[in-house]
Amino acid sequence: MQQEPLVLLVEDDPQAREGYAEFLERGGFRVAQAGTAEDALSISLAVVPDVVVTDIALPGRDGFALAADLQDESRTKDVPVVAMTAYWATDVHERADRVGITAILLKPCQPEHLIAELQRVLQRTRYPRLGDQTPSTMTPSNGRSRSTEAKSYF
Repeated sequence: MQQEPLVLLVEDDPQAREGYAEFLERGGFRVAQAGTAEDALSISLAVVPDVVVTDIALPGRDGFALAADLQDESRTKDVPVVAMTAYWATDVHERADRVGITAILLKPCQPEHLIAELQRVLQRTRYPRLGDQTPSTMTPSNGRSRSTEAKSYF
């Protein structure tokens, strides 16, 4: 039996991190959590998640730096990164493209929207570990996804 996809959730706000983790678990994902980019990189190298969801604004190294670090490591270079940010600036997409971020979500976002985006990313990337065993709720998507979802429970 295929395991559910593993999401590494990187968020420095413990309340938001726990809230998103709970919804992701209810949505059929296994969840590992980190509060900093440094911790996230260590966890990623140890367990190699199927997808990383990271806040851009983190203490110390930010989500862009984390994405670049993941790209530089042979074990994690193919792991898609979904970024969440409350600070929408004109250069966000350009910076995201440079470091290999797959999708950007505007915070705060509804957990259901995050789950749907992760399903699209995983369907599109079709990791060998997941093969054709991706959850039936996943739908294909082409190109990068950039959402401006602004509703939230957090």
